[in-house]
Amino acid sequence: MIYHIRAMVDFTRDFLHNTLMTDEQDDVVLEVEHDGAEETALAKLKKLRAELKKAKLEAAENLAGWQRSKADYVNLSRRVREQESVQNRNGLLGFARSVIGVFDSLEAAEKGAEEAGHAVQNGIRQVTKQLESALKEHGVVRFTPKTGDVFDPNTMEPVRTVASASEKEDNTIADVLQSGYVAHGALIRPARVSVRKFE
Repeated sequence: MIYHIRAMVDFTRDFLHNTLMTDEQDDVVLEVEHDGAEETALAKLKKLRAELKKAKLEAAENLAGWQRSKADYVNLSRRVREQESVQNRNGLLGFARSVIGVFDSLEAAEKGAEEAGHAVQNGIRQVTKQLESALKEHGVVRFTPKTGDVFDPNTMEPVRTVASASEKEDNTIADVLQSGYVAHGALIRPARVSVRKFE
């Protein structure tokens, strides 16, 4: 965009310069009665033309300066908006990272609560759903790969390997230890998984 505005500045300057040149080439005929008056009128005309030329040059410089200032302001506004967007995104990612630990604790408690009784397990499951819903409102999404899915190094972290006798199961997920999280297309944390390896 700055190139377009700079081109407008150059065009304006050239236009005004060409206009000045045209004005200077105009023939002005003065009808005067005395020779002395004719010389005085020509001197005044020269002076007026010089003042007009100076005024037009100042106007062109002021216009060019204004256009440059406007272009600089537009560019600054765009940069400020981009920086605010990055800061907001980084703030969200920091918040999400701190909350993920709560999810991990709840998932571990839910697994342990299976032995303690269904009431505790259902309570923990409800809290987990509420927390997940709150994160979704801010663009943070939890994903959990399924057992048997092919291992994806872009979204998963192998925590351990499990030997497999089947070549078909090579490089597939044996177990999901912790879910992964993404926010606005950025991976916050990969899913932590056990991966089968054919031996």
